[in-house]
Amino acid sequence: MKNTGTEKVTTSRDRIRGMMMSRYPDRTFDGENASDELDDLVASELERNGRELEETRAANKQIIDLFNRDFRSGEFLMRLAASKDTNPVDILIDMYGPDIIDAMQSDEGRAKISEATAKHMERKAQEQAGEQERAANYEKSIKDLVAFADERGLSKEQAAEIFDRINQIGWDITEGIFSRETIQMVYDGMNYSSAVEKARAEGERDGRNARIDEKLAKVKKPIEMPPSVTGRGGALPEAKAAAPKDSFFDGIRDEVSRGYGRKSTFSKK
Repeated sequence: MKNTGTEKVTTSRDRIRGMMMSRYPDRTFDGENASDELDDLVASELERNGRELEETRAANKQIIDLFNRDFRSGEFLMRLAASKDTNPVDILIDMYGPDIIDAMQSDEGRAKISEATAKHMERKAQEQAGEQERAANYEKSIKDLVAFADERGLSKEQAAEIFDRINQIGWDITEGIFSRETIQMVYDGMNYSSAVEKARAEGERDGRNARIDEKLAKVKKPIEMPPSVTGRGGALPEAKAAAPKDSFFDGIRDEVSRGYGRKSTFSKK
């Protein structure tokens, strides 16, 4: 269909961005590094899908090999899938009843059953211990988050946002995703101590410079002469103003001196 110019053209980039936003609604991909972040996320998604595809193929092969070794294994799984409320033991007894009885009556069979039972109980105990440890760790983490929020006067909404971001990072890591935002956050945390030390050193340097400038300003003030032996102050004497002329005859003496180029006979002794 030909574009008339009024319809919005959706590019492949727009479709990929929309797909990633639907999978990760907390991200907008609108920042300065939006393009790089989107590329990194798409690459991580492709890698994850590739791993899942390989795992699915491997699991399918194991099932096919199992069916090829004993067709009853396939029958057991089919009956179990078709009857969700049926106890698997009932199906096993129905299908393998005689074999189970024979195994329980022989020494070798009883040893294998005992070994399998012991492994099962050990696995269940490990799973239970792991669940208890995770629950304890989660409870401690929540307490630490609440204490952190209280110390800094954060609201419940701010604390919830911190929890959501940490939770999202955890899920991303399980999927093999390391976003640029997470990498930047870890980098800033690694360099926090050095940044604080640098700021402290710059503050000390600025303080020393300010004290030096203050001392220089004091040195540059006018220096007064020390007091003379007469006991008078050391300030330089001010120039005295010319004495006023004594009388009409003083003016005549000056005029005569200038006119004849010699000292006036009227000069004062």
